[in-house]
Amino acid sequence: MGRRIIFMIEVKEILYQWCQGVGKKTLARSLGVSRNTIREIVNQAVGSGLKRTSSIIELDQVVEKLQEARNKKEKRPNGIQLKLASYHQQIKDWLEISSMTITQMVRLLAEQGATISETSIRTYVRSNFDTNPKTTIHIKTIPGQQAQVDFGYMGLMKDPTKGNLRKTYAFIMTLSHSRYRFVCFVFRQDIATWINCHIRAFNFFKGVPNTILIDNLKSGVIKPNIYDPLLNRAYGELEKYYGFIIDPAKVRVAKHKGKVERSVAIVRQQLIAGREYGSIDEANQKAILWCQDEIAHRVTRTTGKTPWELFVHEDQPVLKPLPLADFECPIWQQGIVHKDQHVVFAGSFYSLPYKYVNQTVWIRATIKLVQFFSELKLLKTHIRATSKGQWVTDQLDYPKGARVFLEQDEQYCLTKSQEVGNATNEFITLILTPSSLTRLRKAQAVLRLAEEYGSERLELACRRAMAFDNFEYLSLKNILEKKLDKISLEVIESQPKITIDRGVFLRNPKEFNAEVSL
Repeated sequence: MGRRIIFMIEVKEILYQWCQGVGKKTLARSLGVSRNTIREIVNQAVGSGLKRTSSIIELDQVVEKLQEARNKKEKRPNGIQLKLASYHQQIKDWLEISSMTITQMVRLLAEQGATISETSIRTYVRSNFDTNPKTTIHIKTIPGQQAQVDFGYMGLMKDPTKGNLRKTYAFIMTLSHSRYRFVCFVFRQDIATWINCHIRAFNFFKGVPNTILIDNLKSGVIKPNIYDPLLNRAYGELEKYYGFIIDPAKVRVAKHKGKVERSVAIVRQQLIAGREYGSIDEANQKAILWCQDEIAHRVTRTTGKTPWELFVHEDQPVLKPLPLADFECPIWQQGIVHKDQHVVFAGSFYSLPYKYVNQTVWIRATIKLVQFFSELKLLKTHIRATSKGQWVTDQLDYPKGARVFLEQDEQYCLTKSQEVGNATNEFITLILTPSSLTRLRKAQAVLRLAEEYGSERLELACRRAMAFDNFEYLSLKNILEKKLDKISLEVIESQPKITIDRGVFLRNPKEFNAEVSL
């Protein structure tokens, strides 16, 4: 059995009764202290100037001297403290890490083969370094009601795909009731990473909490406001898909989500401080094992139970069930409908009805589809382009005049001309050779004459125009307007074609050989 500690209040009582004339044997019997201890205390007091006739003030002065002597004795390093002195510089370096704790030092020293208690390290740190105490408050939550989510900066880690060091953040979701947590290290804090981490956390918990308390970061909240926050549209979809309620914390008030803030500190203390990882993948493997097999099985001071015990028996049974398939994360962004009636997204072009030209619309894109909204109204849905530079166009989006031009291509004109007659088909075929947009517009204009004058007259007009080797649109229209198509072509067609052997206006070569008379 260890020696009983005699507190200073007992020392003062012993000395007071001794000054009152009580004998040492009587003191030992009445106060339950051995006579040797009584003798040692009295001798120390006498050596400091105490007498049987000393006053209360003199007694207090002697007791104060004895207290100072005891404090000096307690500061003498024992064997453990001397052992810790050999780790002084390392402990000093650890204390400069903001997330380091005494408990983490115990673990790190144990990994180096030094088994030292937390109390001994705490005593050494208190004796050799200046430390400031920290305070916290306890907030109780009901099972399955809330999870708190946050990103925390963790330093640099190696990117296995590029081989370079990159800024790394820890995504942490902590169930407020059980303190069971999910941790994932990432390089980005964008909306795709934010949503993917939520999905992985829900799958890790095998359920969804009723509410999620988040920080006011852009991935979750576009406009931070404690009463009317403007939520990110993609995150809003995730909320409805899994059936939870987004609860943004008050701006720049970390204590409103104290449990996850504490988890951020714990991750830094137990997964980052004093450790090195070959890559972020290795860190994530360690994080999952730590969440499942280590931190989850340590008794929490505020609950008196382990997070795993509370999670299995209280949190998990009341979590919302997972949907059959994971949520497909959409990309939301704004775009402008340009004059060509297309919106640019990810390097490709998508058509919208012409009445939305110059308007700003919302773009919602998934792996397969691209949708366009005006506020909540769906305007158009397209199959997503597979590469940059593609034009995804619905011709019905164009006004009627533009649609006619696009729909009535060369093949359309040739097919339609056959329905009118052989002469019209030959006329159209000749004006479409060679192919060009100007010739296509001319062919479309010729066919439109049938709507005004009828197919029979257009056939006769084309026949008459070709008889004169005239393929001008205005000439063809003039024939129809002046009803020249009704004049018989038999005389013209019966006459043989004149073949000109030489140019009409060329002079006879012999004329150049004639002598010129003066």
